[in-house]
Amino acid sequence: MTSIDINSDLGEYRNEAQLTNELNILNYISSCSIACGGHIGDFNSIKTIIEACKEHGVAIGPHPSFPDKEGFGRRMIDIDLEDLEKSIRQQIELFLEVADSLSTPVSHIKLHGRLYNEVAKSEELSSLFINLINSFEKKFSIIGPASSLLGQMLKEKGISFVPEAFIDRAYKEDLTLVDRSEEGSILSTVEEQVNQARSIVCDQKIVSNNRSLKLIAKTLCIHGDHPNSLEVAKALTNMLKEEKIKIQVN
Repeated sequence: MTSIDINSDLGEYRNEAQLTNELNILNYISSCSIACGGHIGDFNSIKTIIEACKEHGVAIGPHPSFPDKEGFGRRMIDIDLEDLEKSIRQQIELFLEVADSLSTPVSHIKLHGRLYNEVAKSEELSSLFINLINSFEKKFSIIGPASSLLGQMLKEKGISFVPEAFIDRAYKEDLTLVDRSEEGSILSTVEEQVNQARSIVCDQKIVSNNRSLKLIAKTLCIHGDHPNSLEVAKALTNMLKEEKIKIQVN
């Protein structure tokens, strides 16, 4: 591998310190997905991050979630499919409105949190999501879990799919993420995260329960809301330089 996209989920800040951290991360990534009102975010926060992305040459996309601000989009909620489709559409439309007002192209869509995980493994939810994105005049790449049902269905429909891996999350043997509620689900140290990133990029492998598993990803995610995210971003950049791997959207 000679290049890899590094993405981050942004627009999730609640104060100036968190905003500063997000803006600093832009120095180390090639694309980002911006919260657009489902779990957090509004017109102004989207505008702030898009403007900064334009300055840094970072590709952008919306980051819709279950409509669940209280749970930050990380829990399952009781919602029928019609209301879910309406919510995702409204979030994407809000994002596109802001991007259009700033004359900024939109490259991709990446779902957030529990919605990301549920759509990835459900034929019904994947179909809903694919029909929704096909209804837009603009065409987008979709970032989603590597080795997922969603990825297979997108490819069958001829929609660009960008398989993603997380450098800060533990994986199960079926290549899904260990639930956040379980012990050991989060790789908290910089060293752990950089080592997992190196394994994914250089060897196309991750380790789960002491087993080495094949995982092919075209983008790696740094979570901007983690306390050491900036330190991780710097260390990841240095590692990729050592391995002669360029950071860019593929």
